[in-house]
Amino acid sequence: MADHVRVSRAARIRVVLEGETIVDTDRGYVVHEGGLPPRFYVPRDAVQAELVAAELTGSCPWKGQWQNLDVIAGGKRVSSGAWAYDEVLPVTEPIKGFVSFYANKVDRIIGEEGPAASSAG
Repeated sequence: MADHVRVSRAARIRVVLEGETIVDTDRGYVVHEGGLPPRFYVPRDAVQAELVAAELTGSCPWKGQWQNLDVIAGGKRVSSGAWAYDEVLPVTEPIKGFVSFYANKVDRIIGEEGPAASSAG
């Protein structure tokens, strides 16, 4: 599956939860994976919310091992509101330890793409 996963630098990523901006960074990445919408990943230190490991974990054959994270912000705990890959395959090395948010569990994710970082199949 050539080019199944492509990782690119993001110019800027913002995430809003409960009306509060919990991420606003220019240090993130966007991951394009065949047939899925773009997913934006941010460094943990850019998240202005508490992240707590959730029980749900799994693996992706193209990216690696992931774990869901509960997100606590604005007085609300969002169960499994985000995820992170702490064990990655070579193509996704740039997002190791970075956090991505489920679009249906936050108010908004605003991502601006930038130049390419890597791709693989």
